[in-house]
Amino acid sequence: MSEKRSLSIWFAATAVTFLTRAMLFSTWQSRSPEVMHSLHLNTTQMGLLVMLFPVGGALGIIFASSLMKRFGVGRMTVAGFTLGSLSLAGLAFTIPAGNVFASAALVLTLGLPMAFADFASNYEATEVDKRSKRSLLPLLHSTFGVGMMLAATFSGWLLSINVGIGTNYLIVAAVSLAAAVWAGLSFPKSHFARETNAEKSQRKVLSRVVWSENRTLVVAFIGVSFIIAELSAGTWMPIALERSGFSAAAAANALGLFWIAITLTRVVGGFVVDKLGRFRTILLSTLVTSVGISFFIFNEVIHQPYLALVLWASGLALGFPMSANAQSDNAERSPFRINLMITLVYIASISVGPLLGSIGQSFGLYFAFSVPLVLMLASALLSGITKPERL
Repeated sequence: MSEKRSLSIWFAATAVTFLTRAMLFSTWQSRSPEVMHSLHLNTTQMGLLVMLFPVGGALGIIFASSLMKRFGVGRMTVAGFTLGSLSLAGLAFTIPAGNVFASAALVLTLGLPMAFADFASNYEATEVDKRSKRSLLPLLHSTFGVGMMLAATFSGWLLSINVGIGTNYLIVAAVSLAAAVWAGLSFPKSHFARETNAEKSQRKVLSRVVWSENRTLVVAFIGVSFIIAELSAGTWMPIALERSGFSAAAAANALGLFWIAITLTRVVGGFVVDKLGRFRTILLSTLVTSVGISFFIFNEVIHQPYLALVLWASGLALGFPMSANAQSDNAERSPFRINLMITLVYIASISVGPLLGSIGQSFGLYFAFSVPLVLMLASALLSGITKPERL
């Protein structure tokens, strides 16, 4: 096989892992109102159920690196997506049956392999980008948004023709499993460099030091705030819209629109960053996201939910990638700073569901969106710290 064809297959397999990971996640999110109704959950209880997905991811991330090194990225990709697809397929039966405890266990096992998929897709994306003569990372990462958009739109279409959640989950589970198995088997054999004792010692020191760096922690706060804004919309926006009179299909389609806006913004993101620079891009992102969330909170007065969602989505689209970029000014410490931020992302992901659910139960779901709004406004005030670091 020629090197060009081999690289093309590698690229396609990597793109498929981003796409299928997004499809599993988006399918779970887009049917959240129906999940809530079928399991007879209130807002607080739904928040606790939602929490189990990132809990599974956090457990998975602990073992992801060592398992990938032992068994290879390809095998773990197949194993991870098999577990994830079977979990979604299981939910196709437990949710319509109203079995809360079985559904909770399956949500946990659905989240668990997402860590493997996250590690695999990003590792392979980095490797194929190195082998290519042009930058492929932005294009590869945009396929995650495409997967989120496609799955949400597909769920909305099925809802519009009265197809139940079980059929929706089974179709996506089957497609995801077939695609991910092909991708995993198409990856070249992984070769992880073996660390020397000196490198291990240095890694342990730096992994501790970054937790005492004020700039690193503030930049991580900004990045995590963007993730919370994204998760708040993905989890609670369809439920909020349905309570405002939207049909379940319209609410799922609104989530699809949200991800269309994110994906399109990321496609032109390079041009925006080149024109404005990193700091101004992050500042603009916080402000646009804040306006979008504010419009959504006051939707009953403004009556522009779609405009609110487009502003919300296009605002946050570049926020986390640029925050990660701000952690990369020091090449030696970059991996440890980014790992710190990802760790905080998982912690925040676990807490955001119950937090917004509890606030929504007590004060109303639209009021709960004031949490990401406050975080965005705080990030705007702190955004100056993302200017290039003086080394």
